Amino acid sequence: MEQWREAWIGFREALQRLRTAEAELATKSGQVEGARTTLAAVLGEPKGKEFRILFEAARQRVAEGENQGGGREVLRRQLEGFHRQREGFEQGRPGLAVAADAALAAWKVQARTAGLPDEISPGSGQSLLEERRQLLEKFDQWKESSAESRRTAEAVGRYEQAVQEKAAALGIAGDTAEARESGLWEALTQARRAQAEHDHLAGEIAKAKRELARAEQTETRGREVVEELVRLAGLHTPEELEPLLASLEKRHAIQGLIDNFRNTLVGLARGLPVDEFVARVQAEEAGELPLRKGRLELENREKQSALPPILEDLAGLVRQRLELEKAGDAAARFRQEAESCGARLRQDAARFLRLRLAAHLLQVQIERFREENQEPLLKKSGEIFQAITRGSFSGLGASFDDLDIPVLVGVRPNQSKVSVEGLSEGSRDQLYLALRLAALDRYLQEQEPMPLILDDLLITFDEERTKAILPQLAALAGRTQVFLFTHHAHIVDLCRATLGEGAFHLHRLTPTAPAAG
Repeated sequence: MEQWREAWIGFREALQRLRTAEAELATKSGQVEGARTTLAAVLGEPKGKEFRILFEAARQRVAEGENQGGGREVLRRQLEGFHRQREGFEQGRPGLAVAADAALAAWKVQARTAGLPDEISPGSGQSLLEERRQLLEKFDQWKESSAESRRTAEAVGRYEQAVQEKAAALGIAGDTAEARESGLWEALTQARRAQAEHDHLAGEIAKAKRELARAEQTETRGREVVEELVRLAGLHTPEELEPLLASLEKRHAIQGLIDNFRNTLVGLARGLPVDEFVARVQAEEAGELPLRKGRLELENREKQSALPPILEDLAGLVRQRLELEKAGDAAARFRQEAESCGARLRQDAARFLRLRLAAHLLQVQIERFREENQEPLLKKSGEIFQAITRGSFSGLGASFDDLDIPVLVGVRPNQSKVSVEGLSEGSRDQLYLALRLAALDRYLQEQEPMPLILDDLLITFDEERTKAILPQLAALAGRTQVFLFTHHAHIVDLCRATLGEGAFHLHRLTPTAPAAG
């Protein structure tokens, strides 16, 4: 292929020389034709005569003119000039013919080298060679596409080999890569469930241990209380307290009954205090109660009479529901659509499994990158968040939502987790500020310092949160320049009280008056 290209380049150079020679020949021929036309016009001869005959006639005219006076010298010089032009033309013609023949011979040699017929014209040969060049470009493109296809097939093979190795390592059987992928995904799901169950059980065990410790502490305090009661009662042993405790239990039971009665009265009082309700009941006249009872019974009968139409409407709605349930055609159509959807789902299941497993592998790489790069940032953010929340949170952590997507959460001192949506507005602002300050701290470790401009940053924070944030900004100011703009004078007072007078520089900005119109 490379030899053919070199031959094609040599052929193009020979063709270029041939065209140059042809252009020079055409130029000289034009000059000869111009001289012949000039001689014919001067001699008054027809334009079709040959240049040789016209030159001879001009020479005779010059000879005749030598015997005449007047313009003989002019004619002689003209004749000499024409003669020199003719000689130049005659001398140049063989050279041009030789150049044309050499170019034509070179063309034939290059044509044979390129595998073209000897009799092919330069124009046709160039068109054919251009077609060959286009075919070569397409051939190169085909080779690139074939190489890409081979690389893709190799990547697919490596992927299937990796799936097979993982499946073999986990003891997952399968005849096809899709089956092994499905088994791997199921194993992953079971592993996650087992991990979640393990974490849950570990939490329950820790909780039970804490409850046991609290119970032991309660038991110890109870023994101390019993000993103190025995001492105060002037008794010798705890068993002597049993009659007293029985009396106390009876009193407690009676107090419980009283509380139950009061709770019942609270429901009957409908919002009124119990004592006020009891007073109102005692103030009621017993003779009016039968009359009020009769009125209430009359109202009850009226409502009972209005109940049958409502029941009829309800029965009609029940009949309509039964008719809808008996709509067989619609149900059959829906069933057919469901079967069609099921067929499409089965067709897409294999592709879904491949994509799901690929997404899992990608997620593993993302998690690895996050552990290597996000952990320092998350740790620093958690330390700042703990400081500015005054210990309400012990730090930040990562968790997973219902869609198995990692999310940022705040961690309480008791290790309970709070999502970003569960934080108050002030805590969310503190969280975002902690993330921003941690990111800036990481940036300053690798890059040149740059000023940090904060405009009314503390507008949503109360006084305690502001006092907790100011030391963080002061620590950051030791590494880069921090500008804190505010129009609240009490922020300046909090800075003095928290940081001290020399820890910051105060610049008061005075508004400029607008220019006169």
